[in-house]
Amino acid sequence: MKIAILGGTGHIGKGFALRWSQKHDIIIGSRNAERASSAAKEYRRMLEGLGKKGSFEGLDNKTAAQMADVVLLAIKYRHVSSVIETITPVLHDQIVVSVVVPMEKDSCCIVPDAKHMEVDVRDSAYNAEYFCYTQPAGGSAAEEIAQLLPQDIRLVSGFHNVPAKHLEDLSLELDYDIAICGNDMASKEVICKLTDDIPNLRSLDAGPLEASSMIESLTPLLINIAARNNMDDVGVKFI
Repeated sequence: MKIAILGGTGHIGKGFALRWSQKHDIIIGSRNAERASSAAKEYRRMLEGLGKKGSFEGLDNKTAAQMADVVLLAIKYRHVSSVIETITPVLHDQIVVSVVVPMEKDSCCIVPDAKHMEVDVRDSAYNAEYFCYTQPAGGSAAEEIAQLLPQDIRLVSGFHNVPAKHLEDLSLELDYDIAICGNDMASKEVICKLTDDIPNLRSLDAGPLEASSMIESLTPLLINIAARNNMDDVGVKFI
């Protein structure tokens, strides 16, 4: 398949590009075509250094989406509207996948010596920095994306809870479950098969697109747990 990864120059996009490129044609998408092209060359060199081959091409977001069978939105929530506006004219029968998580850094109230203190997020002495899920008015990022896309475009959400650093480190074996949400079963089956193409990732049907907020909100929780407990990047495994 031809998989366009919009935001493919970021950590999560890079990880999926490296993992999928040995079985599929990867198109790195970016607002800057030159940056996408540079990333594609870098990923190719990385695989060659490991004695592996991968198919990469770097293009602007619109061209990347136009050429693809699957379009992965590995972008920040604040860029969703502009990216969807850019690619909508070239969408026809692609499956769009949202990896978008709306979250922000915030400050927390701690209780040292039984005294309430409001701690600034920049004060690392109290490890006060944490991420919170900022639920969109539409219910979830995926549901808002569905409203922005043409009605005939199939949308699936998933891959929110994979640790980016582990994903891009090909020396590591992954062992995570991937919750997939969507209302079109055929599209979900395609994305589940793509998930299973990465060794030791297990795809799980998590229900309709309306369930996406529950999956999206796990991401900041996992980041907070990892940071506060001196753990490596944390993922999800259902047992």
